[in-house]
Formats: sequence, structure tokens, C-alpha cells
Amino acid sequence: MWSNNNYSSVLKMYLEKYASLKLQISNNGLIASVEKQENGQWISDRNLPNILNKLSTDFNLGRDVTIILQQ
Repeated sequence: MWSNNNYSSVLKMYLEKYASLKLQISNNGLIASVEKQENGQWISDRNLPNILNKLSTDFNLGRDVTIILQQ
């Protein structure tokens, strides 16, 4: 999976603290937004998209995608 190569260490750190992460990825491969699940509610995270977009944008999905990662 693309996340193993590009973002695994950062995502692993977040998943140690939060039960789930929701990544919304635009068709050009940029992380459009990230939400973290805290106390059963999805909360927007402003910092993680900036961090992830600095790491890599070497993929083109061709359409918008939402990926939910859980512990």
C-alpha cells in the first residue's frame, strides 16, 4: 500500500494516540484533509496534512479518495 512507503512512521505515531484517522486525498495526490477520531467523534487535524504533503506526492490516484486507518 502507498502509505507504507510514504507515510508509515508519521501515521503510526498518530495511530498510537488516536483510534482512527480519516485521510481525504485529492485526485492529484495531495492530502486535502485529515480527521482523527477522538472520544467517538471525528476532529479535523490541521497539522498532519501539511506534514504528509511535504513527505511525498509521487502518486496520482486519478480521483478523490477517502481512506480510514484504524489501530
